[in-house]
Amino acid sequence: MKLNSVVFKLGATILFLQLIILIPLGYIILQLILNYSMNQTEQQLIQLSGKYATQVNSIDDPESLQLLEHLADMTDTSAVILDQNGDTVLQTNWHEDITDEVLANPQIKQLEAGETIVDDYTFNSTTYLKVAQPITNQGGIQGSVVLFSSFGLISNSIHNIIFLVILASLGAVALAIGFTFFISKKLGAPLITMEKVAKQIAEKKNFSLRVDYKANDEIGSLAHAINHLSETLERYQTNRNEFFSNITHELKTPLTYVKGYANAVRHEMYQNREERDEFLEIIENETDHISNLMDDLTDLSKIEEGKIDLNKEDINVNKLAEEMVRRSQFRASEKGLTMNLDVPDSIVFLFADKNRLDQVLTNLVENAVRYTEKGSITLKVKEERDEVMIRVKDTGIGIKKEDIPYLFERFYRVDKSRSRANGGTGLGLAIVKNLVEMHEGDIEVDSELNKGTTITLRFPKEEDPQHAISR
Repeated sequence: MKLNSVVFKLGATILFLQLIILIPLGYIILQLILNYSMNQTEQQLIQLSGKYATQVNSIDDPESLQLLEHLADMTDTSAVILDQNGDTVLQTNWHEDITDEVLANPQIKQLEAGETIVDDYTFNSTTYLKVAQPITNQGGIQGSVVLFSSFGLISNSIHNIIFLVILASLGAVALAIGFTFFISKKLGAPLITMEKVAKQIAEKKNFSLRVDYKANDEIGSLAHAINHLSETLERYQTNRNEFFSNITHELKTPLTYVKGYANAVRHEMYQNREERDEFLEIIENETDHISNLMDDLTDLSKIEEGKIDLNKEDINVNKLAEEMVRRSQFRASEKGLTMNLDVPDSIVFLFADKNRLDQVLTNLVENAVRYTEKGSITLKVKEERDEVMIRVKDTGIGIKKEDIPYLFERFYRVDKSRSRANGGTGLGLAIVKNLVEMHEGDIEVDSELNKGTTITLRFPKEEDPQHAISR
């Protein structure tokens, strides 16, 4: 496994997080156990000394002294009985580390007052817990009993606990390493697969590759994004190839006509003047076709590069729609189609670039005429509260539902053969969408196969700044 791989980095990060949790947690557990052990030992000594102090009738009683020796042996503690003056009466299970001065004067006074003494005592690096209780009877305080318990016993228990904790921690670390390796592989494997797919897409232009990973998480979302990118690039490459093929056809066919009829006119290969004029008209029409195609390509290129500036002004949308219907009437009547205009009685104004808006409507209406064989085409204008709506509706061949999301992509054509026959290049709607978006508008498509298509444009209302200033 490479040290700079995502699996190693992810695993190291998870393991580090686990360790910084386990180490403080283990320390806290040890401290809790140590404090608990010390508190328990302290309570046991207090209870033991208290019981003995209450059961002793006289510090000179041999049975009392024997009882103390028995208790000291059983609890592995050192014990001493002092008289009222603080002098030693009896020592049992005594350790040499314990100093001869069992109690200091202030502590003796505390015992005389009936208090219990609990203190830590260290001598020669050995720490003891010291508990002293006054021995009282009906005659008053006779002396005191002092118990010493070495922390060595507690330390042995703590060492055993530490060993168990360390053993458990090592097991936890081993499990953590295994868990980390598993999780790293589980999370890293899809990322490595995505890296390989992305490299294949970038270096070998193999856009058919897909990432086979499905999950409702961020990695699944990334896999979906890569697959979507691959699909988009694959579709773009296919459409681009088709576009170049179509452009070649669209240019070659009119150029062939131009060359052929120009050659016929040059060599006077016509029967009469009318035929010559017909040849010249064909040359002119084909030249216009080439010019329009070049204009579309130029416009699309400029739009995508952001080199087109909008010259906005207040446009009478009613009048623009009327002109559009009038221009399209002749071609529509040739196919037996009815052109309908639906505009409100009041004039609808829109702050936009007139030439570009006319270009949008021309593309939409001409497409409607081109792909409608019978029925009607309706151009509707409506002013709403915050926007202006323009709708082009036809009764033509319609569009498949699966084609609608890609309708406005450059180079995309729904019906390749029919588009070619009707002179389409797949650029018109791409230009329309870009121009509408430049006006901060929206475009919607509603279509049903063999029943017609409705394209709706919505533009936000804007005001000419000059009018606002004048007011």
